[in-house]
Amino acid sequence: MRGSSIFNQLSLLFLGLTGLLLLAYLVILINPYVPFNPFPPPGGPARPARTTPTPTATFTPVLPPTWTPTATPTATPIPSPTSTRTPTQTPSPTPTWPPTATPTPRATRAPYPFTCEVTYRANLYGIPWSGVAGHLQDLDGNPLPGYHVAVNCPGIPETLDQVAGADARYNLMYESSAAWERVCDPSAYRALDIRVRIYDKYPSPDGTFRPVSDWIQVQLGDWATRSLGYITCTLNWEEWRNR
Repeated sequence: MRGSSIFNQLSLLFLGLTGLLLLAYLVILINPYVPFNPFPPPGGPARPARTTPTPTATFTPVLPPTWTPTATPTATPIPSPTSTRTPTQTPSPTPTWPPTATPTPRATRAPYPFTCEVTYRANLYGIPWSGVAGHLQDLDGNPLPGYHVAVNCPGIPETLDQVAGADARYNLMYESSAAWERVCDPSAYRALDIRVRIYDKYPSPDGTFRPVSDWIQVQLGDWATRSLGYITCTLNWEEWRNR
């Protein structure tokens, strides 16, 4: 029953559409230039062309230019000239009158008039022999004979038995007129510790001879090239030069 109703409605719809179509054909037949005729006859009135709307100019307000402030140049102050200092006069040193002599530095005075130096060598005899020898001189190398030489050999008492320059043989051997020599072992090379000291050529009022050098330590070896300790004593006190 319901299906019949739907068919009836569809029939009515198609019937109505058919009537509208017939009506459109009738209008086109009467006036073929109607707008909805898809195939109008040629030579008929021209259809008004579709006009494209002209865009309306949009008014854009123009603002006046913005005023940018221009920096006003500032005047640079011109430095005023500075005054140049007038050089002051340096006072010249005032001369001292009478002039004062500048002291000349002097070497420290030795504690004794003579300073001595020991060198080691082979004895001049060329045989097994151990002893000491030497000479005395001033600062210019001139010989100073007459001074007494005390030699202390191990096992032998100290005696003032050597006088510089008193033996011509020693003067010739050691090439000085103020030479001396003392043997401690005449037959062997021996390692010995010998002490030597120089005494004044003139005795003191009490009859003793004053030492004019410090003790000199001589250390011999038990071989030939160290069998002689040679002592060179130099006078350093100028006031003793002409004694």
